[in-house]
Amino acid sequence: MFLINVVLLISTFSLFKMSDYQKFPVHKSIVITNFLQYPSPRLIAGDIHRIADLECVIAVDKRDDSSVETLIHLNESNKIKRVRARYSVGMFNETAEELKSWEGEKEANTDEFLFLKPWTVPQPDKSFTFKFGFHVSAVLGIDNIWMFNFYDALFNVENDSKMIVFKEKNNQKVRLYTHKKLMMFHSSKLSIYRNNLHNENGFIIPACVSMNMLEKCLQIAHGVQVHCSVEDLKKINQIAKLLGLKNVIKYYERQRIENLNQVKVTDQVFHSMFMRDRRHLLVRNVLMS
Repeated sequence: MFLINVVLLISTFSLFKMSDYQKFPVHKSIVITNFLQYPSPRLIAGDIHRIADLECVIAVDKRDDSSVETLIHLNESNKIKRVRARYSVGMFNETAEELKSWEGEKEANTDEFLFLKPWTVPQPDKSFTFKFGFHVSAVLGIDNIWMFNFYDALFNVENDSKMIVFKEKNNQKVRLYTHKKLMMFHSSKLSIYRNNLHNENGFIIPACVSMNMLEKCLQIAHGVQVHCSVEDLKKINQIAKLLGLKNVIKYYERQRIENLNQVKVTDQVFHSMFMRDRRHLLVRNVLMS
């Protein structure tokens, strides 16, 4: 099932060329003027994209009066160890002609560079434009489990028909993005609930539902083996029933059986140890008498 989910997501990303900067969920175009007046070394253009406590710095670093470095740096994080991301970076002259571009998909550890390339500025006395597109598809947590990044849109348009957007009722800036086709594949109720939970901008999640638990539910729906407490599993199961996510409900049932079996084994071990201790105590009393 996990393979099916990955194939569906990959097919989504292949719908557009990487050089289509504006089709990335995170994208920007920055005109750099008066290049020679900037001191060096110095970051002269860029942006910061945040995921949890991770800052992704996408920037142009002036090295001297004729060269720069284009970079994507992953700052230090207490929650994320490694990142998988797609990027497209380009330089353009005053007439919008592409001078240089780089694109790719790779992994990198936090507190390291995901991308770093030098570039010689052909005409330092003239302005040029720095463009980039960026998307983090997955992150590796400190528990060494890869998880999908649902905090960024899959596409650049928030209400794209290929996405489902979940929004917190009391703070609609808090949202999670998932692939519509994949969710409909696993859900028996999402299409029915559209009239009750869905508006033109996404699904509004009731205030009683934790967005943290919803994210874990969506991770499980996508095939991720999430480590959860028994109490969290119960909450996730309730969300799965609300959304009709059959595979998450089955996951909960399997985990519940495993937990019950573990409790049964633990009880048996405790009983065995208790009886053994009683026998030792009996033998000791006999010897002392």
